[in-house]
Amino acid sequence: MSEAPEVTDIKDEAGYRLAMATLNKQNRAPVVLRVLMGAFEAYRQARRIGWSRPWNKYGINTFQSFKLRFPADGVLIDLARAVLDTDCPDMPENADSFIQELLSDPELMGFVFVHEFEEEGQRFEGATLSFGRKNERRYRDRLDLIVEAPVDGSSIGALSRLRIFVDPYRGIKPPLWESTVDASTSAPAATLYVELGRLSHDWAHDADKLWDHWTSRYIDYFGPRRWPLSNTPFHVEHVAPLERSVQD
Repeated sequence: MSEAPEVTDIKDEAGYRLAMATLNKQNRAPVVLRVLMGAFEAYRQARRIGWSRPWNKYGINTFQSFKLRFPADGVLIDLARAVLDTDCPDMPENADSFIQELLSDPELMGFVFVHEFEEEGQRFEGATLSFGRKNERRYRDRLDLIVEAPVDGSSIGALSRLRIFVDPYRGIKPPLWESTVDASTSAPAATLYVELGRLSHDWAHDADKLWDHWTSRYIDYFGPRRWPLSNTPFHVEHVAPLERSVQD
């Protein structure tokens, strides 16, 4: 079989590998690659393959992605620990043990994703601090801290919430622990939010920090901003206006 499978044919490992090979060739029309990528990502998410998790996919538009390197970006580990220690007093012991082990792992990986998110008619803008590590060849353990502020029209409000997902790879089981916390009075969450906003500006054109794989062009949850905001703490990409031609 040499042709790309139909979307509904990505039901098993063979179909998955064939879809991967077809996508890597990049020799199909963009509309075909977009549909095939959608099915490919759905297969990965359902099986927790790679960095794929549902809360990074549905209702979300990620407009900046940065890769972290440790120990250089270790300040973000310290900020994450401070947030978790302060804002998650009810975290179960097994989740806390996993976090301590993960954040101390010399093979720790990390990303920052800056995004727009819509949930039950409410819009938010924020950033995800995402930690992980390999678990077997194709799976990843994950810890995500998501700080967000509500969007009202063309402006953004103050930091309002923190979402936490503690998700060691356990097959298709749900996260080990997750929580949504009122972050409006949390000093550590505010510090993290401000720092991620600063990095959004500092790293906006830093080729060493930007994560921009070619596949993101065909994934629905990656793309430019949809909601222009006047007072966002995150970087806004300004496009220079076209110069008017000189008329004789």
